[in-house]
Amino acid sequence: MIGQLGWLVATLLAALGLVAAVAVAWPLVGADRPVDPLEGAARTEQIRAHEDLDRSLTSLREIAFDHACGNLSDGDFERLDAAERVAAVRLMRQIDAVEPSGEST
Repeated sequence: MIGQLGWLVATLLAALGLVAAVAVAWPLVGADRPVDPLEGAARTEQIRAHEDLDRSLTSLREIAFDHACGNLSDGDFERLDAAERVAAVRLMRQIDAVEPSGEST
């Protein structure tokens, strides 16, 4: 009886060890993992461009709000709005040039 119990325990431990080994090795040898087209510095640049675009769009909303509240004259509004729109378009083009079609962060 004890001999059979020993074999059962040994078999269960071996099976558990095999499952653990497969779980650890699977990500290392799996060829099915998607390859990120933007890695390292390119990914950092992409994130930075998106953050800059968010700030630029926020600035546009603040400029429009200040103008609507009467805190900016028409001339100042037009100058600031035009400059910030140019910056936003430049950032959008920069993002489009780096990102594959249809992707965003």
